[in-house]
Amino acid sequence: MRSTLFLLLAVGVAFAIKCKVGTYIEGVGTTVDTDCSLGEYVSLNYTKCKWFSKDIAGVNNTYHGCGSCDPDDDDDCWDCSTDLCNGASTLSATFLPFAVFTAIFYYVY
Repeated sequence: MRSTLFLLLAVGVAFAIKCKVGTYIEGVGTTVDTDCSLGEYVSLNYTKCKWFSKDIAGVNNTYHGCGSCDPDDDDDCWDCSTDLCNGASTLSATFLPFAVFTAIFYYVY
């Protein structure tokens, strides 16, 4: 029973992803948390978030969005596949989900 519950939770997370979406120009800008599972609206289901930056006329532009990096683009891009993984993170923001997951895993098994 516990293994089934854990599997269902893992599968549920795989189908829905939230990403930071927005723009920064020379460090000034904003992002919003966005649900990137748009399947019922436009037949697109993103499974990754992306972050990329590009210098345009000497001005640094940073973009956060849903989707995977395009290998044909000439920008500095990386993508990831966990909720809100394309935003600025700190050690505590990274550690907390890991600690919660470890506690649940320890309790279940």
